[in-house]
Amino acid sequence: MFIDHIPMDDAFDPFTSSIQPNPLFDRASFYYKSCSSTNDMAQKQLLHAAEGTLFIAEHQYKGRGQRGNSWTSEAGKNLLFSFILYPEWLTVDAVFALNIITSLTIYDIVVAYLPKELSIKWPNDIYYADQKLGGILIETQIGACHTIKAAVIGVGLNVNQLHFESSTCTSLAIQRGASLNRPLLLAHIMDAFGGYYAQLQNSLNLLWKKYTDVLYRNRGFHTFATIHGPLEARIVTVNRLGELVIATRNGRQYCYKAKEIAFV
Repeated sequence: MFIDHIPMDDAFDPFTSSIQPNPLFDRASFYYKSCSSTNDMAQKQLLHAAEGTLFIAEHQYKGRGQRGNSWTSEAGKNLLFSFILYPEWLTVDAVFALNIITSLTIYDIVVAYLPKELSIKWPNDIYYADQKLGGILIETQIGACHTIKAAVIGVGLNVNQLHFESSTCTSLAIQRGASLNRPLLLAHIMDAFGGYYAQLQNSLNLLWKKYTDVLYRNRGFHTFATIHGPLEARIVTVNRLGELVIATRNGRQYCYKAKEIAFV
């Protein structure tokens, strides 16, 4: 079902328009009561739809996360959406910058509702205290000269769901004690992303610092499960390749990709 607007009513009534278009994006939108995943839907339109085209679902029956994990969500309660980018000016070795600006966007919007204990858990999650609030899945196509021809940015954010199978998950409604207007929240997220996307070509170092400053467990020593075995270490930074850099108590540093390290 195609719509060219996103409704304000929390039921996502597809015939009620209210969001003003972001000048950086076309902001046409596809709305689904149910689909395999919004990233799947976006991939079908890739290279044909305008930059910023948005795909929104009330329910996903094959929701995906990073590392092959699934993403489950109660229908009609949360934000499940993807959008298309064509950042052909971005080189492959800087692709993690898309993760950074997406994470910072979600963080900036959600921190207004949860000003304490909010963080970004490397590489792709939004955390409240020690519980998962949201996740990001970015899929890219490589073009000529090792640049990013196209990207699909997928976001799942727990908004109004009150019960989860896992105690490691939470939602804005649980922590706030009240439900939120999902379409309005989505409008704020897309507007904020537009601002970060415009900054990306000129402010990469500043964005990187802001990202590392709000990382989950970025202070003190913690235990990590790594390909080298368990390590007690502190987070130093995330390097330009998107690897997590940690340092043990003796000062030795290690760099890990997402599948090579886990928080304990």
